[in-house]
Amino acid sequence: MGFRAKNEIIYSRVYGKTKREFERQMADSGYKNSSDFMEYLLRVNKGKQVDGVTLKEFTDVMKEVAHELKKQGVNINQMARYINQYPDLATATSFRFYERAYKNLEDKVLELLERVA
Repeated sequence: MGFRAKNEIIYSRVYGKTKREFERQMADSGYKNSSDFMEYLLRVNKGKQVDGVTLKEFTDVMKEVAHELKKQGVNINQMARYINQYPDLATATSFRFYERAYKNLEDKVLELLERVA
């Protein structure tokens, strides 16, 4: 791609507080000039790029979701082992504990997914 000159100017009057916040966010994001930072903000606003804060929150929640899903997998393995060892004793009554545990896990996963959305 060839050299592209940035030859358009945007002027905007803002309060000092707004300018300071803009400069703080620009510094936090690692951008050195306002032109590149504004392009970044437009990409984030269009949904083409995820900003660092949102991405960190998302990965933290997804780690919790993965942990909950792993716990569900362990419970499924325990139930399968129980059924295979004692096929005559596998009744609905004997699995009420697991039913409650799955309900709690489902509620937790749904709560985590709501935090992401």
